[in-house]
Amino acid sequence: MARNSSFLILLASLYLMDFAIAKMPCKTEVSVAGMALKGFVFKKVPVTAPYVCDTTCERETICQSYNYVIGEKSCELNSRTKEARPENFQPDDLRFYMGRISGRTPLGSIPELPALSCQEIKSSEGEDSISKNYWLDPTNVGSSKLVYCDMNLEDIDECKGSNKVCDENANCSNTVGFYNCTCKEGFTGDGRFCSDIDECKGNHSCHVNAKCNNTLGSHTCECQPGYTGNGQNCKADPCYYHQNLNDASRKSSYPTPQKQEVCDDHLVEEWYRFVGAAGTKMPTTRVPAYRCGTQWSGWLDADHPTVEEGEVRMTVCFSDRSTGCRYTGTISVKNCGSYFIYRLKKPPNCNSRYCSTD
Repeated sequence: MARNSSFLILLASLYLMDFAIAKMPCKTEVSVAGMALKGFVFKKVPVTAPYVCDTTCERETICQSYNYVIGEKSCELNSRTKEARPENFQPDDLRFYMGRISGRTPLGSIPELPALSCQEIKSSEGEDSISKNYWLDPTNVGSSKLVYCDMNLEDIDECKGSNKVCDENANCSNTVGFYNCTCKEGFTGDGRFCSDIDECKGNHSCHVNAKCNNTLGSHTCECQPGYTGNGQNCKADPCYYHQNLNDASRKSSYPTPQKQEVCDDHLVEEWYRFVGAAGTKMPTTRVPAYRCGTQWSGWLDADHPTVEEGEVRMTVCFSDRSTGCRYTGTISVKNCGSYFIYRLKKPPNCNSRYCSTD
């Protein structure tokens, strides 16, 4: 038996010499006598000489290598290389193995040549393998799918493949051999299927005086009419909620009767609006003393704010008999568009009063 094996090896060597001479100008692959790749033959072709196997392989897009069958003068075309499947590269005295010399299609680069795994691609292509999309058929059932291979992990990254494994409203995290889908905030489900949570139907962050509006994956809060704020905090808008002052004696043109001075020390600090006989607003020019039904007449020392300026802190001057201010105080003023409101409080002394004008 040993003598027969030696004879076959010698015969194979003669064939290899014939092959090498014929193909020497462009030969870049080394043949291996007495070895063959098993399990990946997709076509068997009779030939007249070993070197014909090379041209036969180059005609087939998926041909990666071939086994030359010595006694039969035929070549077995393989869809893999020995580098891709080292465990399938086995001794065989009746064959020799040869990798495709030129024009080899990289494994997994086309759907007709899918790999079984990302690791197989890395073994086949070596340094040329990079992390990107490849065609794989992991179960070897003839159904290729385009998936993302992370060549650092030598694993399929299902999260980056063309076929979405998680719901569009879920986060996908890749792990070696698996992946996890988790619904994003504002959605509920198993990750593969996620549906929107209507936050407005349960407990939400909106203020009791705000309207809750459900949106995809979230919600918004909007203060109801008559309230201001960001929706999570709403307070009554003083433009809607205030007290009215309509006493005609507050007019800056009203002379105070002798010994009938009135004081605003009874005012509770809150928002007020001048209406009716009192006029519409506070004056912004000096009001002489003994006007507005009091001794020390109160007026603003600057122009009213605009609507855009919102609530503004301003100084009130209480006039004496000279040209200056006997006393000063600070109040808040707001422009409500067609009228003004004032957050008034007790003046700094008696007898002092806030004046009004048309």
